[in-house]
Amino acid sequence: MMTAKTSILFLLHLPLLSSSVFGLTSVLVKQFWQVQYSCTWQEAQQFCRCLNYNADLATFYHQTDVDNVYLQRYYAWVGLAIRPYVGSWSWTDGLPLDTGFHPFHWWNQQNPPYGNCAFVTDQKWFGATDCGQYNFFICSKDDNYFFINQSKTWPDARQYCKDFYDDLAIIRQNNELDSAVNPQEFPLWIGLRRDGETWKWSRGLSDYRNWAPNPTGDYGDCVTMSSLSKTMTNQSCSTRYPFVCYRHNLVLVKENKTWEEAMQYCKDLSNNNNRYQLVSVQPGDEYDYMMNKVVEADTDEVWSGLRFLAGYWVWVNGADMSLPDLPACPVPWQYCGAFSKNYTGTLETRDCLDKKNFLCYSQW
Repeated sequence: MMTAKTSILFLLHLPLLSSSVFGLTSVLVKQFWQVQYSCTWQEAQQFCRCLNYNADLATFYHQTDVDNVYLQRYYAWVGLAIRPYVGSWSWTDGLPLDTGFHPFHWWNQQNPPYGNCAFVTDQKWFGATDCGQYNFFICSKDDNYFFINQSKTWPDARQYCKDFYDDLAIIRQNNELDSAVNPQEFPLWIGLRRDGETWKWSRGLSDYRNWAPNPTGDYGDCVTMSSLSKTMTNQSCSTRYPFVCYRHNLVLVKENKTWEEAMQYCKDLSNNNNRYQLVSVQPGDEYDYMMNKVVEADTDEVWSGLRFLAGYWVWVNGADMSLPDLPACPVPWQYCGAFSKNYTGTLETRDCLDKKNFLCYSQW
């Protein structure tokens, strides 16, 4: 029996939000991860696509995808920056940074700053980046803290706080940190966008929608998902928000090959990091998910890794056989299995010399 294995994608500022494997004999792996820095929708799409050939802004297919994703990571500016001409850290009230405060001690020892303006994270540690970066921010007024889920540069965030509150938040003690930093509701870009009169995902086909009942967006052409309620709102694509990237391990090859040629083609995709094979599939959510890829094919049917050998239906990768209704004695020469766009709930048996598109998967 074969068990799918996953590799954890480790990238700076990209915490893995979920990594899903569909059962013990599944080969399908889906991963979501969040980028806390804020970008426009198009910038976010480009960023995700640069991470991996099979990555993009997130597409959600089922409610379980959404339920399994943690979206509450954020960066928020605070009133701490390097003083011009001095080169030392100080708060906006002019007092210097006390590095004895535990979160800053951790920051200075384990994650030295790479910019002149400081932010706090949802996990209550501090970091620094270029002051022109866009982040959410925390204002303060009369010993109260206010999380602002608008993305601004540090100078613009400070001006906003001075206009509507007192200033950017000053956090010198653990009790202040506990008051200022809590789970917050904020938007994150996902891969859904309006194309003419229809909504389309950046990659893949999905009917999943969960629109907010009372949307607060500006009714633009790009869609965000909220961090806590996980409802969707359309926003102006030029607004800057954090975003969610996504990838899976399926590769639809839109070339017409016989079954044997398709099997070899998948194997030839292998490299030092990944091995590729024709897919196996299990009934249920995994089958439904793979059908979302099948409907993108140029042929009506798509080869899988199913083969009739020595009187038995087997998967070429050795996975358990759980598909219903496969013929015990197939029609002569129809010894290979293919997905059909007609979605019959099982695979069709076909002549292995037929030429079709095919579906590979990588073993991360």
